[in-house]
Amino acid sequence: MIDSDRANFDPDYVAKELMRLDNVLIDKLCIYLLGGAVMAINGLKPGTKDIDVIVENERDHRILVCSLKKCEYYVLQTQDLSRPYVELSATAMQNLEGFRLEIFIKYVAKKLSLTDTIKQRAYRIYQGKELTVFCLSNEDMFLMKGMTERDRDLEDMELIARTDIDYNLVLNECVEQSKGDPRGNIWESSLYEKCVELKEKYGIEVPILKKLRKISERKMNKAKRKRES
Repeated sequence: MIDSDRANFDPDYVAKELMRLDNVLIDKLCIYLLGGAVMAINGLKPGTKDIDVIVENERDHRILVCSLKKCEYYVLQTQDLSRPYVELSATAMQNLEGFRLEIFIKYVAKKLSLTDTIKQRAYRIYQGKELTVFCLSNEDMFLMKGMTERDRDLEDMELIARTDIDYNLVLNECVEQSKGDPRGNIWESSLYEKCVELKEKYGIEVPILKKLRKISERKMNKAKRKRES
């Protein structure tokens, strides 16, 4: 698997790759960064193995993929990825140095959606000739990590939690995301379980834990009654 033993890349490398991308673009493009790259940029981690990117639509996805190919990135196939990466349902592209981009369209791992509230909380880190780059807020990063199952997600949640995030924003976004999920998934339950793990492993007290449990139980009981009726 290509996933094993990949190197970490520092924030300067990330910045250099974003400028390379800007130089080959022939159309305006806006992208949103999340995950390890944002943590590295914010000084929470020394480096990252990849950049997780969300774009708003198929048009932006097409422009980004075509432009990355001009920068000598190639698309990774399913057999080249470990299971957690396959389940993210992203377009994975990697350069010859092993640096990777995971590109999502509107949704991260078919779960977290790029809502207007998330975009409003995001902050701009790069404005180039054609490329504009935003980073997601720590609150939305925490929520995203609470919904995915990749290696180091829990460790990353612990690092983010120590930045004094606004948990009410996390809760509100989680509730709204869950409410709009077409498959009826209870994201409050997923986040609750991750926060319990966070407390057990790192001693992090998440102040919205009881609220998450209460909402989860109410929704699960409602779903059970609906099935039985």
